[in-house]
Parts: sequence; structure tokens; C-alpha cells
Amino acid sequence: METIELPRVPRRRVDSHKGDYGKVLIIGGSETMIGAPALAALAACRSGAGLCRIATPKEILPFALTICPSATGFALHARDLKGLLEFADRHDAVAVGPGFGNSAASRRVVLELLERHSGPLVLDADALNILSSLEASEWPKRRNWSNVVLTPHAGEFMRLMGAVMKRGGDMASAGRAQNQSLPETPRGDSPGPGASSDAAASESPPGRGGKTRSLSEDDVPSTADGIPLEIDAESAESTNSGGDATPPDDLRAGSLATGAPDRSALAELLSRSTGCVVVLKGHRTVVAEGKRLAVNPTGNPAMATAGVGDVLTGVITALIGQGFGCAEAALLGVYVHGLAGDMAAEQIGPAGLLATDIIALLPRARATRLEAV
Repeated sequence: METIELPRVPRRRVDSHKGDYGKVLIIGGSETMIGAPALAALAACRSGAGLCRIATPKEILPFALTICPSATGFALHARDLKGLLEFADRHDAVAVGPGFGNSAASRRVVLELLERHSGPLVLDADALNILSSLEASEWPKRRNWSNVVLTPHAGEFMRLMGAVMKRGGDMASAGRAQNQSLPETPRGDSPGPGASSDAAASESPPGRGGKTRSLSEDDVPSTADGIPLEIDAESAESTNSGGDATPPDDLRAGSLATGAPDRSALAELLSRSTGCVVVLKGHRTVVAEGKRLAVNPTGNPAMATAGVGDVLTGVITALIGQGFGCAEAALLGVYVHGLAGDMAAEQIGPAGLLATDIIALLPRARATRLEAV
């Protein structure tokens, strides 16, 4: 098992400009969830993105831009997916899902992006729920899944595994089989600092002991090798970031000094089954890219509040846009996000935190990972 190393952030050149730090696009929002894409955009800006755009339905776009005036907008029309895809292709990283809803229009956007946009994608919230609703035969024919980042919390993870592993289905293998006749396209993400190789293993991790529960009452999912998938109940119920910040050296897969449930095998299973980078959120968030793993030490229970997941999506997307590989961006994003939450909790208290409190401290948290002079 290899540990993903927590990267450092390069210092900016004195003659740099916003074009040097990535163009990112946040796609999401709906009538009742205007703030979600705006919070993600704010977080992306506070995480160093040179330029951030919000693509959301025309009716709510002015309100989203009022929340995040540093971003620019793109009016999303369900009937003009070609225009959206062309617009997405002009960005270094794209996030989709925050506040997007599960409408037929949202579903078309998510599936078209996965199938036709070759650049890095961060999938969160409703984008994950849309994926979970797919049958194996409906899985998009994407050429490269290694530049897709999935960011599920425990409930979303269980639904995703139910879709991916249903009756032994392996989406990564299915996607490769569907694309054998298609020409290979280059990766859309920049190699960046600490970029890693693609995850392509399909071997199943060893089973877990202790109290367990299956994902489905009617049909226990299994891996492609027929091993029943069981989930540690305590791990599945842990949905909020927690624990005190500890030094970066404590970032590792496997044993945890805190005694928190180790969910590494679960994140690894989803990553190796899909070919994606997986961010399994919760107390001691796990980042997995195939057999490469890391467990995050930052974060606290005060972060168990609405909008915090949208903030994390913006942070990871901004870091990918700045040239980090997807796994490294995910790990650095989780670390900085949790550290900003720790700083906010120290200032405000153990409860009552707002997502915007975390956003305000992202630059200070990010600065702790700057390269030495």
C-alpha cells in the first residue's frame, strides 16, 4: 500500500497574472439551492484560482453572482448542452453537482460531461446521486476515469457502491470494454506538482470483520470477484469531519492514532472499481487513488453544517486548476479545508460555524503548505 504524499503549494512569481492560476467552472444550483454553487465558487477563489465561473440556470444566476461577485457567470440551458460542453472545455477544471437537483435536465448535463468532456471533473452531491441511479449499462463511455474525483459522504458512498457493485458489476472494467474501439485521448489535467499515475487495479481488498451491514436488503453487492461487500456500521454512520488537527506527518493510510474507524478499504474499493480518485468524507476523511491512500488528520465537529461540502468541492477544483494531479489536489484540498475549519472553530467555538467562516480562513490555511523560501 502506497501513501499519497501531502504536497506543498508553490510560491507565486512576482510577475504572475490570473491566467497562471487556472480557470475553473462550477456547475450546479437550482431554485431552492442557489447558494451551493456560489459557496463552491467563493471557496475556489479563496483557494487561489485565477478565474472562477458559475454555470447555473438563468433564473438564479444573478443571485449566485451576488453571493460570489468575484466569479463570472454562464446561463445554463438544458437544451444547449453543446454550448455548455464547449464552454467547459475552455477551463482547466470543472466541478458539477452542488445544489444541482436530480431533474432530467441535471441528469443530462452530468452524463454528457462525463462522456464528452475529457478534462478533470470533480463530482459532488447531486452529481453523485445521479451516478448512483444508473444501471451498469447506462454508465457513461468515458475514455479516462482517472481524472474524475468523487467526493461522497457515507450515505452517498453506500448508494454509489450499490450501483457500482450491483451483481458484481465493475464500472471501470465496463467503461474500458466499451471504449476498446475508441481512440485514446490525452489526459485533460496538467501533471502538476506530485501528479501520479492512473489507477487501474481491479483486485478486491480483504474483507472487514466486526459489526457490518450490507448496502441492499434484497441483493448484497459484491466485487467483480464475487466477494460480498460489507460495510463497517460505525464507519458508515460517521458523516462529519472531526478530530483535532495534527501535524502533516500523521497523514497516512492504515492505523490511526486517534482510534477512529479506518475506512481506507472502503475508499480503495470504490476507487479501484471506478478508476476514479475517491474522497470518502467524514471523521478522518480518506483519499484513495487505486492502491494509493491517505487519511486526513484535520477537521472538527463544528464543520458539521450546511454548505461545508460545497466549500470542499471548490477547494479541490481550484487546486486541480492550478496544476496539481487529481489525487494530490484532493488530499491537499481536504487538509486545507479541515485546517481552515479548525482555525474557525478556535475563533468562534465548537458549534455555530458557517461555511463562509471556513472560506474566510482558507488563504491562511493554504499558506501553511507554502514551499520554503
